[in-house]
Amino acid sequence: MSPAVPRSDDAPVIVRPVGEGVVQVTLNRPEALNALSPALIDALAAALARLDADAAVRVLLLAGAGRHFCAGADVRALAAMPAEQAVRTGFAGCCEALAAVTKPVVAAVHGHCLGGGCELVEMCDVVIAADTAVFGHPEVRLGTMPGAGGTQRLPRAVGRARALDLLLTGRLMDAAEAERAGLVSRVVPAERLLPEALAAAAGIAALSAPVAAMIKAAVRAADDMPLAAGLAVERGLFHRTLTLDDAREGMAAFLEKRPPVFTGR
Repeated sequence: MSPAVPRSDDAPVIVRPVGEGVVQVTLNRPEALNALSPALIDALAAALARLDADAAVRVLLLAGAGRHFCAGADVRALAAMPAEQAVRTGFAGCCEALAAVTKPVVAAVHGHCLGGGCELVEMCDVVIAADTAVFGHPEVRLGTMPGAGGTQRLPRAVGRARALDLLLTGRLMDAAEAERAGLVSRVVPAERLLPEALAAAAGIAALSAPVAAMIKAAVRAADDMPLAAGLAVERGLFHRTLTLDDAREGMAAFLEKRPPVFTGR
């Protein structure tokens, strides 16, 4: 199922609320398989920065319009770009701003998710894939390589051996293999993709926003530090949660056998 978007809107990125505290961000170049052009990358970065700073937004849902999630970098734009320009502008063929988002990001992936599209998924927190989705890093077949974290985040997700298999051969893997490897959180029937992704995003949004951000920060910290240091980060964040009204409300609701009402404080 392709996520529904307003067909009359020709903006490269469409942003719309889809639930309490949930905003869907849709890559909107379906005629180009949502290839990551410089204009789309810039629009996505601007939207992400705005939404991450908006206290009313608790969870982002990333999707792609049309038949595919994202076919990767725009090869026409990349082929026309001198190497000097890429170096000068720090061009990476993808939107690195997604990795800096502090709020939970749920991805709804259908169709092709390749190259820079796969790098976007590697930056997300919960990845829900249609059973027809296909993942991969075919950059090597174009005589180039990932530039926005594919060689760094993919091994952390699926392990060094499988990552090198994918990166060096350019082969693709289906949704079932991606789930087994750890790149995908769960696989659902294609017709259930958007409802399942929305339900996941809404479920997260109903919980404590500051705690969700702390959990994400703690897990991401594990990528960059030894276990002992990561444990210290986790312990400090755990102690911070105990200062929150949400923690008092959550524990009181548990003891009183009622649903909690979190306020984000």
